[in-house]
Amino acid sequence: MFIFNFIFYISENTAFSALSPAAVGWGNLFVPGLGATLRGQPATGLLEASLEIGTFYGGTFGVKEGEFFIDGSVQIPTKGNLYKPLTGQVLQEFGLKFHMYNTFYHYQQTVLSLKDTEREKDSPQSLYPGDWKDMLLAPFQWSNLSSVWVYPMILASSAYLIYDFHSTPVKKIDVQPPSGAEGLYGFSQVGAIPFGGALGEEALFRGFIQRESHLYTGSLAGAILIESSLFTLIHPDELKASAFLSGIYYGLMVHHYQGDLGPGIAAHFWVNVMDGFITYFLFRRAQGKDTPFAPPLTASIQIPFLFFNLF
Repeated sequence: MFIFNFIFYISENTAFSALSPAAVGWGNLFVPGLGATLRGQPATGLLEASLEIGTFYGGTFGVKEGEFFIDGSVQIPTKGNLYKPLTGQVLQEFGLKFHMYNTFYHYQQTVLSLKDTEREKDSPQSLYPGDWKDMLLAPFQWSNLSSVWVYPMILASSAYLIYDFHSTPVKKIDVQPPSGAEGLYGFSQVGAIPFGGALGEEALFRGFIQRESHLYTGSLAGAILIESSLFTLIHPDELKASAFLSGIYYGLMVHHYQGDLGPGIAAHFWVNVMDGFITYFLFRRAQGKDTPFAPPLTASIQIPFLFFNLF
């Protein structure tokens, strides 16, 4: 209720013409729905806040030990019904990444309304002008996939993931989920997480935070260090090193393409898709089922299983 009351208070006490893109972007990042409210759309702000908070925390109640894993990670139980935790994971992913995208969107719209101001003319990073439809199409556009910044990263990451999966023995777990639950798990890994990671994270970290940080510091290196450090924080400990390095790479990619998020979205999406397939194969292989690139099975023991996306 605090957030909703705060949104109503802001909507009645803010001079919308005096807004800055920074106030809208950072405000919405920390208070869901505030970006729309500051732009004079309090009803939209309330709707966004309700949807983001409701799906994320509604999903949290369904996820086993997933309350503080905000990057899509979830611990899959080795027994019992898998529908509840997997549905919770998808809801968490939607709520969080929808919030990330909305933060960028309201920031973007504010920048476009002030494009003739000195602040925006002096910005060292061009604003990405695309909407959610452009972002959804970005992973499938040949102009992005054929980039020398994109396809080598996808191929190298895929080769490493396949090698690591094939060469690492998998411990068998004592669980045989129904086909529907296994299919839902595959969807969460190959669909929900890649789309959420590529669209939400690229928009927030490279489209908003890197752009604003570059304007504040006047330094490309400083801006990329800031966005990649914050990007790292939303990943679990075992992935922080790879997240930091990939954040730097994606940041350099956006700079090379003068603010265009499309190539970074494409690379991020397909790397996560490949990792999703490997994670799904790992889940099937741990049940004793055949998979492509199947690694050897070790002695059967019952252990908690942790699945995660690489970048």
